[in-house]
Amino acid sequence: MESRGVEFEMVNIDLVPEAADTLREQGFRQLPVVIAGDTSWSGFRPDMINRLLPASRVASA
Repeated sequence: MESRGVEFEMVNIDLVPEAADTLREQGFRQLPVVIAGDTSWSGFRPDMINRLLPASRVASA
């Protein structure tokens, strides 16, 4: 996400253990977890990251 210029906030679950509990309650079982508005997923998903970009930037990414 960083290389594509997508702004994000990283939460380290080692430093914020209650965040891990919240993610487990939401059904996530692997990291990383990305929550972007109404969209969320876990694992490395370049296809989903590209969906966060404006269409003009996806063509050049």
